[in-house]
Amino acid sequence: MRATGLIGLNLFLLLMTLPALAMKVDSLYKSTVPVTTQGATERSHAVQEALSQVLIKVSGSTQILSSSNLKARLGTADTLIQQMGYITPPSNKNRVPYLLEVQFDPMGIHQWLRDAGIAEWDQNRPLIIAWIAYEAPGHPSEIVNNDLTPEIATLFKQNAEQYGLPLILPLMDMTDFHQISTTDVIDGTLANLTNAAKRYASDAMLIGQVTQASHSLVSRWKLVLGDQQWEWNLAGQSIADIAPPLMTHIMTTLATRFAIITTNTIQKDLLLKVTGITHYPDFAQLTRYLTHLPPVANVEIIKISPDNDVILKVSLRSNQESFIQALSVGQRLIKTSPTTSSNTMVVYQWNP
Repeated sequence: MRATGLIGLNLFLLLMTLPALAMKVDSLYKSTVPVTTQGATERSHAVQEALSQVLIKVSGSTQILSSSNLKARLGTADTLIQQMGYITPPSNKNRVPYLLEVQFDPMGIHQWLRDAGIAEWDQNRPLIIAWIAYEAPGHPSEIVNNDLTPEIATLFKQNAEQYGLPLILPLMDMTDFHQISTTDVIDGTLANLTNAAKRYASDAMLIGQVTQASHSLVSRWKLVLGDQQWEWNLAGQSIADIAPPLMTHIMTTLATRFAIITTNTIQKDLLLKVTGITHYPDFAQLTRYLTHLPPVANVEIIKISPDNDVILKVSLRSNQESFIQALSVGQRLIKTSPTTSSNTMVVYQWNP
């Protein structure tokens, strides 16, 4: 990226951190696998399992390992390792003596997916607030949260993390109690739930009703993202039975919308005009934001006008539609003019 003529820009780029864009999933390239020994053979298999989990999270697809290209490369999983170590399981509920924690190289992961022609889903993902009404024999219906239902809350959060989903639960403090009730969750009263969700700065809502009987559990779910909604009904014997398929449904649904197929070569150069850049920190955040988007290969400054408009040339590893879709996550850039694939320049306003 060229930044000729911008005095002090490099310093700002070093000092500024990227603010939240929806939610950045920091654990996307890390996985933990239970092992019984620290031997080389089991470690090799565990590393391949850890890489498989990471590939699923980054692609948003549980079917990714059917790719012959990736299957053939799993044997070289160790070439992508950045860090690796054994840790002790956090509780006695784990029936294995060790957990192998592996951190993989993000650039290497994305290169593998590009080579296989598989879509990539960025670290910046829609933040989901989960409104879950839980009822069991002798347990009146209440909204799941960390204080009143900690074990259930932990199960949902752990499964969400495993599938690369930034999911949070409400505090259910006095502010929440004054705005919503279990009836709102059970009835799916979107107006009340949407209003209560504003304090959490979420991008999407997961609304669920879970009813536990003595030996069975039934649940119904609705995912709301903007004006789109998806619904599922899941049953099992416990929360542990329904949490994994629920998170799989959510992951694949969102990945279908946000994951992007990129290539190793530049597919298009696009002029991007951004208004509302008033300070150097804004410019630093803008450039960092753009360069972290999967479709973007390079960002070049073309012009900075006296009225603080910035014109950039953005080189894309994908098509223009994929780039526009990537910009919709987190709404850091707001479209100010209609956009078509024939546009020579797209215009957005910076939303700090």
